[in-house]
Amino acid sequence: MIAVRRRLRLAVVGDAETDLPDEIPGVEIVPSSVASLATSRPRGVDAVYLCGMDQIKARRVKKEFMAKPGIPCLTREEMTAVGLAGRLLVLLSRTGRTPGSARVVIVESTAIPTLCPLLLAIGVGDIVSWEPTDALVYPLRRIAYRSDAVIDPLGGGVPVVLPTTAEGQPPLIAADDPAYPLLALPGLVRALLGKSGARPDFDVLRACAYALAARARNDRWLPAQDDPELTPAVFTMASRVLAGGRIDR
Repeated sequence: MIAVRRRLRLAVVGDAETDLPDEIPGVEIVPSSVASLATSRPRGVDAVYLCGMDQIKARRVKKEFMAKPGIPCLTREEMTAVGLAGRLLVLLSRTGRTPGSARVVIVESTAIPTLCPLLLAIGVGDIVSWEPTDALVYPLRRIAYRSDAVIDPLGGGVPVVLPTTAEGQPPLIAADDPAYPLLALPGLVRALLGKSGARPDFDVLRACAYALAARARNDRWLPAQDDPELTPAVFTMASRVLAGGRIDR
């Protein structure tokens, strides 16, 4: 089992230097490239994190990288989905709703294909996917009426999604914080390293989302990135699922 206190070394791959995160608590960032992943296995790092590239390219690179046994590889898209799911869980808890009774609208779900299956794993009862091309026939305001949340995975990239206090209009959950995909990353990497050959299926990502929700203070929708108990919480819950246990919330 990997000790939670040991500093991780993470090979971070982006299309440009500006894509790389400035800092991840408890993690040493090792800039890398897609070309280096294709020619050799990274040495001296614990995992690979694909950020700053479109999700189609990232999925292709991950599939090719994971074709051979080795260190874990995670993408910004799937980790963003975990952050958004965690925030949704906090919202539902504070509004007295259960996932099974919730109705959630995802704007441009194709931009974050991990999110819908993850919400299904969490048990969200009604999930609606809405695309901007639907606007003329099915305006978002009409589709979202009486829903519990609208999720914008592009972080404000869709101008028709606006926060509102109008009656019947749900809260907006947007991927507008660059820390979202980084919150569960160190804890999940540590959990994957603790079990040989482990890969993060939707039950594991679900556990990570619940860990984020559990660490959210009353004045925040998600835990702070520098919360010293965040990584241990994600590690513990993800490891439990990887060992065959369940997270019942």
